[in-house]
Amino acid sequence: MKLEKTDSSAGEGELVRAAQRGDAGAFKRLYETYRDRVYNLIFYWLGDRAVAEDVLQAVFLKVHRGLRGFRFESSLATWIYRVAANECRNQTRRRGAQMVPLEDVLGSGEEIDPGPLQDDQHATSERQEIIRQAIMELPADLRAVVVLKYLEGLAYEEIAEVLGCAPGTVASRLNRALGRLESQLKPVRRLL
Repeated sequence: MKLEKTDSSAGEGELVRAAQRGDAGAFKRLYETYRDRVYNLIFYWLGDRAVAEDVLQAVFLKVHRGLRGFRFESSLATWIYRVAANECRNQTRRRGAQMVPLEDVLGSGEEIDPGPLQDDQHATSERQEIIRQAIMELPADLRAVVVLKYLEGLAYEEIAEVLGCAPGTVASRLNRALGRLESQLKPVRRLL
């Protein structure tokens, strides 16, 4: 999913200014614009739907409280993602990383027999789940760059700003993440 650059439009800028003045309807529209994207980042970072819902609420409470101080020095999306990334880091520190190894979900590569898949939608769903599990097995720092780059469509510079690191670090993490994903998915490559 490619991130739309809605924050460069005059419409979103006006919504932000209205929300900064206390317009609840404007904030609600901003929330509706970013809710699903932010949820995806949080879910992939933390790996638990219930926790992701709680963190999503915390993120938008912080966004609501901090919006008056937003000075348009970065895009709104980048700023919101940064709030979400910080909340995910805090949550990870509080509860520790709880990852389910890919092998626990899939078994070993030799045991997998896809059989005749008659339903294309089922096959697509199965592939997405295999890839999602592989992403979830990555360490949080690598998982974050994969989600921000490939699911949200952010540029290296935007990812660097969200995560508070250099663009070169983003490139390095992405390279490591893709290498690990390739290794993890090798046994099930024929299913993909």
